[in-house]
Amino acid sequence: MGNEQTYDLAAVRAALPILREVTYLNTGTVGLMPEPVLERHLAAQAAYERGGHVAQEAARDAYERARAAFAALINARHPDEIALTRNATDGVAILAAGLRLTPEDIVLTTTQEHPAVLLPWAAAERRGGARLRLFPISADPDETLAAFERALTPATRLVVVSHVSCETGIRLPVAEICRRCRERGILTLVDGAQSLGQFPVDVQAIGCDALTGNGHKWLGGPKGTGFLYLRRELIAQVEPMLVGDGSIQPDFDRVALGDRPAEAAWDYAPTARRFEYGTRNWHTFAALPDAINYLADLGWGAIERHCAATSTALKEQLATLPGITLHTPTSWDQSSGLVTFSYHGWTGEELSRCLWDQYRIIQRRVQVPSAVRVSCAYFTTDEDITRVMAALHELRV
Repeated sequence: MGNEQTYDLAAVRAALPILREVTYLNTGTVGLMPEPVLERHLAAQAAYERGGHVAQEAARDAYERARAAFAALINARHPDEIALTRNATDGVAILAAGLRLTPEDIVLTTTQEHPAVLLPWAAAERRGGARLRLFPISADPDETLAAFERALTPATRLVVVSHVSCETGIRLPVAEICRRCRERGILTLVDGAQSLGQFPVDVQAIGCDALTGNGHKWLGGPKGTGFLYLRRELIAQVEPMLVGDGSIQPDFDRVALGDRPAEAAWDYAPTARRFEYGTRNWHTFAALPDAINYLADLGWGAIERHCAATSTALKEQLATLPGITLHTPTSWDQSSGLVTFSYHGWTGEELSRCLWDQYRIIQRRVQVPSAVRVSCAYFTTDEDITRVMAALHELRV
C-alpha cells in the first residue's frame, strides 16, 4: 500500500468543520470538501458568474485541467479518452444509450449494483436493446468468478461490474473479469464510484474498455462532477444520443450545413468530447484538480492505509458484538472502506434512522441485505468507531 507516509489527522479534520457537529460515516454517498478546496471552488464560481463571456476562456481552461486530472488519476493514455459528466450515472447512461447492441445481445452485471448501473440498462432493454442479466457476487473472489463464468453465454456482449459493491463493500476481481472478457471479445465497463479515492484505480492494469466515476464521493470534489473513460478504440462505437454545438467535427458552420443539416458533411468528434456540447458548467470542474491534489499531498498510500486500518478496526469490533452479521470481507484486499452489517432485531432502515436521530451518526441503509453501511474515509477516527460501537451496545435487543 505504498510508502509509510502519514498525515496530521487533527489538521485534516479541522478542514472539515461539519465533523464538529456529527459523526460523518457516509463518504460512500457524498463526500466532504476540505476548506482549502472549497475556497478555490467558490472563487471559480464567482469569477465565471460575475465575468460571463469575459471569464469564459479561463473557465474552459479549468475544465480541461479537470479532464487531464481525471485522466492522470486513472492512468488513461490521453485526456481525449475522458468525457466529463455530472456523475458516474451519466457515464453508464451514455453507453446504455449509444452502444450498438441488439435484443439478441446480453448485458451482464451483478446483483449488487447501484441504480446508476441497473436503470440505464433496464431502460435500454425496454427500448428494445440488449437484455440485462444478473449474477451474484460473494465475499470469496473465486466464488464470484465461478458465478460470473456460469452466467456467461455466447450472446454476452458487455459485462458491467462495480470495482467495489456499493451495498456490501466487497472489492470485485475486476482485472480478472476483464481479462476473461477480453479473451472472449466481450466489452467491459467498470463502475469506479466506490474505489476512486480509496485505493489506486489504473485502467491499464484493470484492462477495462470503459470506466465511470465521480468527484463528489471519496475524492471530496465538487458535486456535479464525474467522468466516463472510454478506451480510444471504443469511442467510435458509442454514438451520442444527445448532440449539440461542440460535439461534432468540423465545428458548426451554418453555411456548410445549408438547409439540410442531416445530409451535410459532418461527423461526431473522434474523442470522448463527442458527449459534451453547448454551454457547460465549466467552472464547476475548476476545483476538481485542487481536490485531487489535496489528497495527493496527504499521500495516496497513507490514505489507503488509513481507510484499511479504520475499516478493519470497525470490523474486528463488530465481530465481538452478539447479534451482528458482517457482510463485508475482513481482508482489506477483498474489501474497502465500506463496512456493511446487520443487527439482530433491527431492519436496516430502522437502524439507520435510529443512528441518525439519536446519535447523529451519518451512514446509509442497505435494502438487500437489510443492513447499515458505514464509510471509513481518510478523516475517520478511532473515536468515530467508538461512537458507533457505543450506540450499538445501547440499542442491543
